[in-house]
Amino acid sequence: MIQADCSIGFKKETTYGMAVTPDRFLEFTSETIDYDRTFYQGQGMRPGSRLSRSSRRALVKDGGKGDIELEVPTRGLGTFLEALMGVGSSSLVVAGVYQQLFTLIKDDFLPSVTLQKGIPRLGANIVDAYTARGSVCSSFELSMANADVLKLTSSWMSRDIDTSIAYATPSYPAAAELFTFVGAGLVVGGVVTVPTSTALAAGGTTVADVRDFSISVDQKLDSNGYNMGGAGKRSRRPAVGIAEVKGRITAEYDALTFRDALAAQSPLALVATFEAATEIVAGYKPTLQVVVPDIRFESELPKSNGGDVITQSIDFTAFDGLVAPQPIYIAVRTADAAL
Repeated sequence: MIQADCSIGFKKETTYGMAVTPDRFLEFTSETIDYDRTFYQGQGMRPGSRLSRSSRRALVKDGGKGDIELEVPTRGLGTFLEALMGVGSSSLVVAGVYQQLFTLIKDDFLPSVTLQKGIPRLGANIVDAYTARGSVCSSFELSMANADVLKLTSSWMSRDIDTSIAYATPSYPAAAELFTFVGAGLVVGGVVTVPTSTALAAGGTTVADVRDFSISVDQKLDSNGYNMGGAGKRSRRPAVGIAEVKGRITAEYDALTFRDALAAQSPLALVATFEAATEIVAGYKPTLQVVVPDIRFESELPKSNGGDVITQSIDFTAFDGLVAPQPIYIAVRTADAAL
């Protein structure tokens, strides 16, 4: 066993904060799962005492938090994406190919999961388990840098972290690949047909001058739920607010399309499609697609670049245009038969 033998597993909970044994595992690149606690230090004065007294230190709020970053795989991520967005389904497209469709939840609470990280202890040949019960995703970002792979960063709020729960031995899906820049494509504007349970989004205006892409979803979770009788922990899942969906593209300045859309505040559809190299069956490649029916650009105008190719780093915000059934979709084509 070496120091790289770390793991992160997860499983959707039936009851908030009641741990379940993880059965899905992420090949993650970094994590910051840690305690999120508040302590109170008594302020009462006492002659002869120059330091705060240990007997007056008390835990008044308990919890956990942290981020997980990973390279997006073509298999094994369905339940995780459901936890990020709130609503997910899986449907058969053709024999051996399934489409998973994820949308924002429209109820108070996102699903909660049990997250467990395994940390190897130096020289002991032991993996210590840190189990974050009642974990809810507060925000996430999908990004594709130039000549890179699709990456996913997610932030989590947990009810508590338990070190007494047994370590779950990791297992991973076979034949999982990555989504790379080679298979990336972007549609901005035009008439787009949104995805269904079995069909990917179609139509729109393909752009060929975009170097990179990112989009983030902030669920705007509330910070309450710490009630008497809860032992300083949340007694309920954090409630969702009005979500904020933002993103950025970097485009070469070879046309006026983005400038004019920025100036006019034109509503534009956006479809980012990422394909992996190896077909699941003939004619069907693993695919992840982000579809936003209504975005508005917010910046920036092109600026001189010292003689180098001029680019625009263009921020955008997504809105509910009240035309498409959902303001954002994530559709995944995969060999996984279920979430």
